[in-house]
Amino acid sequence: MNRRIAAFAIATVAVLGLTACAGGNAADEQPTDSNSTEESAPAEETNTDQSVEDACGIVLPKLQEASGAAGEIDTTGATDPQTTVDQFSGVVDAFGEAADSVSNAEVKEATTAVYEDFVALGDVLSKVLIDQDMSAASDIGTITSDVTSSATALQELCS
Repeated sequence: MNRRIAAFAIATVAVLGLTACAGGNAADEQPTDSNSTEESAPAEETNTDQSVEDACGIVLPKLQEASGAAGEIDTTGATDPQTTVDQFSGVVDAFGEAADSVSNAEVKEATTAVYEDFVALGDVLSKVLIDQDMSAASDIGTITSDVTSSATALQELCS
């Protein structure tokens, strides 16, 4: 049973990693208009006329940073299952914070869709790892498809 649970945890984190790769090129293509992060920070909070380009320039690096943190999630089974779920939840929470950091409605909606899909993935991860309900793993295919669709939509919006 532990091998199946570890394999599921690895698969879950792999989905997170694939999402990071999907957004990588779009962020690299974003031009930067400001020379310092201090100048862009107030725009996150106060600019309600934020362009798609500006919003993507804010949200994509945050998503990539959060996805990078997924590499720290223990998928070996060396820690208790709750720690693995908590680590994944921290990454997912960062996705939600990324969505909240922009005011452009299109980018916010697309980023929120990615976040919500990862919330669903986290719910399944919790059911499998904490509750040891392997039947919940049957939802992984649908959720993975949803994650791929929402991440692709965000990438297309931001490219």
